Amino acid sequence: MEALIAVAGVLALLVWLVSGKRRPSVPVPEDDVATAVDHKELEGAERDLADDASARPIHDGMVEDEDDWGPGTSR
Repeated sequence: MEALIAVAGVLALLVWLVSGKRRPSVPVPEDDVATAVDHKELEGAERDLADDASARPIHDGMVEDEDDWGPGTSR
């Protein structure tokens, strides 16, 4: 009798897994692969960043900064 209940449970689990009744996924912007990259805009942004005197490398921005007020800061 226990074996019959176990088999019924395993069959129910398999039917549930294979049923395919899943909620449709919500589209996110990262899924939009059809949008082409605007290379002129990208090159212009890179040029603006290269010409910006106040721009710093990313590793320089990781040190304690006086305008860093986000989560994990010591204020």
